[in-house]
Amino acid sequence: MDKTTQLSVALENVPGQLSRLCRVLSQAKVNIRGISVSDSADLSTVRLIASDPSAAKTALREAGLCFVSQEVLVVELQDRPGALEEVAARLGDAGLNVLYIYGTGDGPGGKARLVIRVDDVNRARQALR
Repeated sequence: MDKTTQLSVALENVPGQLSRLCRVLSQAKVNIRGISVSDSADLSTVRLIASDPSAAKTALREAGLCFVSQEVLVVELQDRPGALEEVAARLGDAGLNVLYIYGTGDGPGGKARLVIRVDDVNRARQALR
């Protein structure tokens, strides 16, 4: 389990904005290691894990894109039924609120990799050790 920086970028909810964001990062030689997009009527929030958060922040600033950065946990677990329940139970038992999760898995028998935003990252790391 690692603590890392996530960038949340606000984009106008119109065609082409995700492409623009990806182009800005690509031109800065930043790889997107994880991504989640959620929308509302006017704006989309793109949450991403970048290979180089500092370079990503600079590129986003220079492109005039609005963003905030947060600390999140990246947790690797077995891709099997009940694995997430165990993580969620440990966080809940520690009194931590899970704000959101996104991720992917390899499939049965493989690994799942989750990005977890909680209200206290340091306490969450202790709870999951």
